[in-house]
Amino acid sequence: MLISCQPNPARRQLAAVLCVLALLAPQADAAEKATPGRLLVDFEGLAAIHIAPSESVAKIISTSGNHALQITTKAEAAYPSVLVVPQAGKWDLNGFEGVEMDVVNPQDFEVRVLLAINNPGSDGTHHCNVASATIKAHGKGKVSVPFGNWHGSTGHDLDLKNIVSLSVLLDRPGKSHTFLVDNLRAVRFDSRGLDSILADPYFKQLKAGMGRGVNLGNALDAPNEGEWGVTLKEEYFTKIKQAGFDSVRIPVRWSNHAGHAAPYAIDAKFLARVDWAVGHALKNRLIPVLNMHHYEEIFQYPDAHRRRYLALWQQIAEHYQSYPPALIFELLNEPHDKLNSDKWNPMLAEAIQIVRRTNPTREIVVGPTGWNSINDLDSLELPEKDRHLIVTVHYYNPFQFTHQGAGWAGPEAQRWLGTHWTGTPSERKAILKDFDKAIAWAVEHRRPIYLGEFGAYSKADIESRARWTRFVVQSALERKMSFAYWEFCAGFGVYDPQRNAWFDPLKDALMGAKTAKEN
Repeated sequence: MLISCQPNPARRQLAAVLCVLALLAPQADAAEKATPGRLLVDFEGLAAIHIAPSESVAKIISTSGNHALQITTKAEAAYPSVLVVPQAGKWDLNGFEGVEMDVVNPQDFEVRVLLAINNPGSDGTHHCNVASATIKAHGKGKVSVPFGNWHGSTGHDLDLKNIVSLSVLLDRPGKSHTFLVDNLRAVRFDSRGLDSILADPYFKQLKAGMGRGVNLGNALDAPNEGEWGVTLKEEYFTKIKQAGFDSVRIPVRWSNHAGHAAPYAIDAKFLARVDWAVGHALKNRLIPVLNMHHYEEIFQYPDAHRRRYLALWQQIAEHYQSYPPALIFELLNEPHDKLNSDKWNPMLAEAIQIVRRTNPTREIVVGPTGWNSINDLDSLELPEKDRHLIVTVHYYNPFQFTHQGAGWAGPEAQRWLGTHWTGTPSERKAILKDFDKAIAWAVEHRRPIYLGEFGAYSKADIESRARWTRFVVQSALERKMSFAYWEFCAGFGVYDPQRNAWFDPLKDALMGAKTAKEN
C-alpha cells in the first residue's frame, strides 16, 4: 500500500485543516542560491500562528539555541495536521526536485510523519505530492517528498511556481504524539551520492540472486484458493519459466488454515497444496519465495497473535527443512497498522531464531513496516551476524495511477480512472529518488534488496502500465535488486488465463527492459 496526500486513499477526504501556521518565507541570499537547496522555513522568523486545539497544538520552542515547531496531537484525531503557508501567498520552487524537512521524535515510541506539498485546490487527494517516514523512539530523521509523485485523477506534475502550502500530518495515529519539525527546504537530489554507492565494493559484488520474478497472487492467499478467481495450474509454472522468469513469489494465507489454539496446527490438506506449488516451482527451476500473506489479525492485535505467528513459522520451517536451498522463506507480507516497528522488530527477531533452529543457512526475506515501505527501511532492525537475510520493499507510486479503479482502494479510486503515467522527467526522478534511497540503505547495511511487489492495475491504459513497469524494472536492475511483479493472472496480471496468452506489452516490459542509458 502506498500513501496519498489523503494518507489512506480508501478513506474520505480530509475534511478540514486542523492547525494553521502562517510564516514569513525568507528570501534566498546569494550564498543560498549557490547551494543545491533553498530554506523555506526554519521557525526562527515567525509571523502569526492560528491553532485548532481540538486536534493539535503547535508552538515554537527553543532547541540548542535554535527554534523548531513542536506539534502535539490528540489521540482521537484522525488526521491531525499543521498547514504551513507562506505569507507572500506562494513559493516558486521551479528548478528544484523536492521538499524535505527534519523531524525529531523525543517520545518512547515511534511516530509516522507525513509531509504534503500543495497547489491551489489541494483537497487532501488532488493537486499535491506527499511522502512519509517513520521516526524511531528518541530518534531523528527527515521526510523527503520528490516532485513527480503526483496525486489525483488529473495525473500531472505539480505547478512548481505556485506552491501555496506545506502540510505536516499524521495518519490516524490512535494516540497522542509530540514531535518536532524544522528546516523545511526545497532541494535538488545530488546524484554524486549515488555514484559513491555504485562504486562501493559491496555494491560491485552484489547480485540480484532471485532475478526477475512474478507473484502467484490471488490464489493461495485468498481465504480459500479459487475464491478470488485464481486456481494454480501446473502449466502456469512451465509458462512462467519459458517466458524467462527466474523466480515465483508464492503468497500464502496460512492464518486461514490453522488452529486458533495451541499448537495452532496447520491443516494437512492445505499444507499439501502448498507443497504442490513449491514442488512445481522447483521442478521448473524457478526459485520459490514462500511467504506469509494476509495475516490480517496480527496487524490489529499483534500481541494477541504473536504466539500463533511464531508457532506457524515453527511448523513451516520444520516441514521444509530438507527442501533444497533454492526455497526461500518470507516471514510476513507488509506489516502495518498496529504492528509497527516497536512491535515488529522483536517479533521478527524471534521468528528468525525459530527458523534458524531447523534452517540455519536458508535465505529469509524480511521487510520493514509501513506495508514494506522504502521510507520505513531505517526502522528495520536485523541480527547483524545473520547474513542470510534479504530485505524486501514494495512499490506502487504514484498510487492514483497504479490503483485507479481498484474497488478495495475506496470510492476515490473510481475518480482516478483515466490517469496516465507518461514518464516525464519529474515522474522518473520521483521513482529514482525512492530507489536510490533503497540501495543506499542496502549498501550501508550490507543487505540485498528484493522488490517483492510492484504493479499497475488493469484499469489503467496498457501503454502507461507498460511504460511505468519498464522504468521500474530498469531502475531496480540497475541497482541490482531482484524483483517480483504483482501479479501473474488477476487484476494486475501479466498473463490472461481466458486467452491463455501473455499481455505482451507488460511481459516485454518485465523481460526486455532497456537500461537507463538506452532510453
